[in-house]
Amino acid sequence: MKKKPAHTHVRSDDGNAFLRDPGSGPARVKDDLAEGLAENFLASATSGEEQGEAANDAVVEEELGGPFVPSTGKKEFAKGRDRSNPKSATREPFPTTSAPKKD
Repeated sequence: MKKKPAHTHVRSDDGNAFLRDPGSGPARVKDDLAEGLAENFLASATSGEEQGEAANDAVVEEELGGPFVPSTGKKEFAKGRDRSNPKSATREPFPTTSAPKKD
């Protein structure tokens, strides 16, 4: 007969705050936001200082303007007119912020 340890801890929740509780294995996640939140929480908890603001102020690759997919206007813009926009259609006036005045 196997003996139970004298001190066992039972969780009051499911342990899935930021990441799924891996039990005794390593924590792995495919969600970058969840991983970042967990890392900021652990850094804040272990240092005793809020780390989220510093992480939010850090420069990331997306702010530097890349990566871009090279393309040309010829590939991106349509040629000619389609059936929903025939040549005989009346061109609408440029939109304004207020209704036109009635005389």
